[in-house]
Order: sequence, then C-alpha cells, then structure tokens
Amino acid sequence: MRWSRSRSAPGSASSFFDEWTLRNATAAPGQDPRPHRRPAVAGAILLVAAAVTSAVLPGSLASADPSASTWYRLRMCESSNDYSTNTGNEHFGAYQFDLSTWRSVGGSGYPNLASKAEQDARALILYRERGWQPWQCAGILGLREDADARSGRISDIKVDRGGSTGTSAVPGFPGGSRWYRYGDVSSRIKVWQDQMHTRGYFPVGTGQYGPHTLEVVQQLQRLNGLVPNGYIGPNTWRLAWTGRYSTPTTPTPAPPVKVTPKPPVRTTIPAFPGGSRWYRYGDVSNRIKVWQDQMHKRGYFPVGTGQYGPHTLQVVEQLQRLNGLVPNGYIGPNTWRLAWTGKYRNP
Repeated sequence: MRWSRSRSAPGSASSFFDEWTLRNATAAPGQDPRPHRRPAVAGAILLVAAAVTSAVLPGSLASADPSASTWYRLRMCESSNDYSTNTGNEHFGAYQFDLSTWRSVGGSGYPNLASKAEQDARALILYRERGWQPWQCAGILGLREDADARSGRISDIKVDRGGSTGTSAVPGFPGGSRWYRYGDVSSRIKVWQDQMHTRGYFPVGTGQYGPHTLEVVQQLQRLNGLVPNGYIGPNTWRLAWTGRYSTPTTPTPAPPVKVTPKPPVRTTIPAFPGGSRWYRYGDVSNRIKVWQDQMHKRGYFPVGTGQYGPHTLQVVEQLQRLNGLVPNGYIGPNTWRLAWTGKYRNP
C-alpha cells in the first residue's frame, strides 16, 4: 500500500512523515501505529489527480513515500523495532545507521540516543537520497522504490531533535575523535571525574587518568554492557550521568615504594622472545616477567609477576620516552633491549 499526499510547503504538518512520526511517537510500546486506510473512491480520485499533475508538469518533484507498514517491516528486520539498540556492531538504532551515514543525513551523536521522530525523519532523508540501497533488509523483504526514492527532495522533511533518550542533562562528549585513556591528563577528564564524585563514587577530580580512574571506568563499562577497555569515549562519558554503578570493594592500592636506582648490570641481552607478538597492557606472560625482573635488578621495579598492569605501563612508557622511542606502551624488540641498556629514572 502506498501513501498519497498533496504537495506541501517545507515543514508542513500535512506531509506523510509528519503524520507518521506523530502516530509513531504516541503509539504504545512494542506496537506499530495502524496506517490510515483511505476509501477506495478517494484513493482513485487522488491517483487521477496525480496523473493529471504529471501530465501538466512533466519532471515535477516526487510526491509519494513508503507506507507506515513498510517502514515498520524494515525496522523489524533491521532491529526488531528497537530505537535504542546498540549491539556493538557499529550500527545503531531502529534503522541500524552507521555513524558516517547518520552524519551524512545531518545527524549528530549516536543514532540510538536520538528520539524516535529524529530517527524516522533521517531514515526518510536517506531514502529520498539513496532509495532502499543502504538497507540490506530492504532486499530481503523485497521492498520496491517509489517516486520519492533518490529524488533528493528533502526540504519538506521536518526533523525533531527533541526527546532524546535520557541525554538532556548530559554535556556533549568533548573529545571529538580523541578518546581518553590511562596516563592522559586533561581538564575534560576532570569533568568526568567530578560527575562521578557528585554521585559518591570518586574523590574530587584531578584531571589525571590514573589507576583509580581506570578501575572506575572499567567497572562502569562492565555494569552497563560495554567492553571494559578502559577508554573514555562518547558512551562511557555519558554513563557518568546515566549509567549504573556500585562502589568497588577492592581496597585502593598502596603507593609504590621508591627504590634507589642502581647502575645497569652489564650482562648479555637475551633475544626478544615475542617474535612478531609484542606485549601490551593487559597481557600475562612469563616473558613479561623476565623483562620486569630485569628492571627489578636495576632497582626500578618490584619482583615481576608476568602481568602487564598499570605499573608496568608507566615504566615502559617512561623508558621509551627517555631513550627516544615513541611511548606507545608496547614491549617490542627495542623496548625489550632497553631493560638491559636503556637509561631510566624513577618517576
């Protein structure tokens, strides 16, 4: 069933999509609004009128849109009609936008955090620009394009940015494409820490991303269904205002004991044992323990455990900086060798 509508000025409430999104926003949860059924006589009159218009104005702008039931079928196939879905596959919301496509139709932030009305409107914009091509489910369902598909006419589509899901009091993520991680220092990290402080889960922020912040970030991510990767990106930023959290039961680790540096021990350097496998934060290996124990002999590290944790990361990055390497935190052949030959000082 196709929708017929008269031409309307940009933003006019008489357009199909304004009617549809209004009914969609007020529908009961889990229900698709029932499309209006027009009498057969009225439909015939509209079809005749459309034919006359086409004859009088050849090449005129498209005036048809897919029906409400067609959009509903598409959403059910793409996301089970879940406007808030984020399954971790880099596609979001009811219409499963990826971020580049969402931004190409004027969206900002994440699609699954936009209101139903905005997701609906931006899906229609995409349809007007590219037809059903962006949606794999359209092919599965056998959906056919109508006169509006690929017409490029979007001036009559009104986008309602209101009603986002729980983000009205959340400040926008300030990092852009820059996500914050262990070791970073920024006034923006302090904003995040201070928000967690107001909820009783963190002392007043310092702006330094250290072990305590890492512990809080990872627990917040775990409790809210994110991968606990320790990065403060847009989703983890938002969780400081909206996410579930419980105070960790593990005690705060004692400050490291400062050890007086000793001169390097002149010994034969064992070959790097990793092959093409470099070691990084979170890894556990007896080969990492060999590296740690060598730094321990030089007075810069406790006896090794084989676990690459925050203390090891701090030592690795300072050793790399002091010896002209990029402080990327990886223990590769060059950083391995520096445990025996590189200059180093206690932080």
